[in-house]
Amino acid sequence: MASTFRFITFLSDYGLEDEFVGVCRGVVKRFAPEVEILDIAHGIPPQDVAAGATVLAQAVRYMPAAVHLAIVDPGVGTPRRAVVIETGSGSPLVGPDNGVLSLAAEALGGATRAFAITNESLFLEAPSRTFHGRDIFAPVAARIALGMDLEEAGSAVPVDQLIRIEMPPAKVDDDHIHARVVQIDHFGNLQLNFGRSELEGIGVILGDETEVRVGGRSFRAPYSQAFSEVKKGGLILLEDSHRHLTIAVNMGNARSALEARRGDPVIVARVQIAGN
Repeated sequence: MASTFRFITFLSDYGLEDEFVGVCRGVVKRFAPEVEILDIAHGIPPQDVAAGATVLAQAVRYMPAAVHLAIVDPGVGTPRRAVVIETGSGSPLVGPDNGVLSLAAEALGGATRAFAITNESLFLEAPSRTFHGRDIFAPVAARIALGMDLEEAGSAVPVDQLIRIEMPPAKVDDDHIHARVVQIDHFGNLQLNFGRSELEGIGVILGDETEVRVGGRSFRAPYSQAFSEVKKGGLILLEDSHRHLTIAVNMGNARSALEARRGDPVIVARVQIAGN
C-alpha cells in the first residue's frame, strides 16, 4: 500500500510578487485540504536549475517525511519530461526532469524508481503550456500525498536516464584549493564547493590567514568560526551551516564586495608567514 504524507514541501523560482506560488498552493489544497505545505524557497534566480537543485538538496535533509515539489522549469511546454522520483528515504520528488531534483534525490538516499508524469487524468483540465506547476505538478503532488501509487503517474523511467546536475569537486593543488562559487544566499555569502578537510589539507587551521582570489583580484580573509570574529565590513572564510566553506563579509555582502557570481572560480591559499 502506498504511503500517505502529511507534508508537501515546495521550492520554485516563481518569486512572491505574482500569484504563481499562491495558485499552486491553492491547487494542492483543493485536492488535499489536510496536507500542510512547507515552503522551502521561492526566490531561486529565474530559470537557474543548478541553484534550485543546490538549495533543494541542502533543505530536504532537514524536512519531515514529505512529498517534495520543486519547480524551476525553463523548458516548460517543450518535450522535457515531468517526473516523480521515489527515493531511498521514502520521500518522493515531483518536478521537471531537468536536474533540479537530482541532488535532492542523492541527499534522500538515491533514486530507486522514477515515473514520467503522463497520466492526463491527473492534470487540471486543459493544462497551460506555460504553467505546469499549477496544472500538472501541484495536482500530482497532492494525490501522491493522499496515497496514490507512484505508478499511476505514468510509465517507468530508468533511474540512470534521469537528468543530473553535476557538481565538480574542488581540486587541491599543493597549497592551493581551486574551487567554485556554488551558491549565493540572500545575505551575499559565497558558498564554495569544498569543506573543512580540503582546507586542512593545505595546512590551514582555525585562526590562520588565507588568500582568496576571485575575478583576478586577491583578498585576505582569516579562517574563523563566526562572522563577528572580524570587524564590521571585514572579509572572513568560515564553515557554514551545511558544512561548506563560505566567503562572507561581517555585516556586509561578499557578492557585492568581491563582484562575484555563482559559478565563478575561486582560489583559496594559505598565507605563508615568514620563517614558516
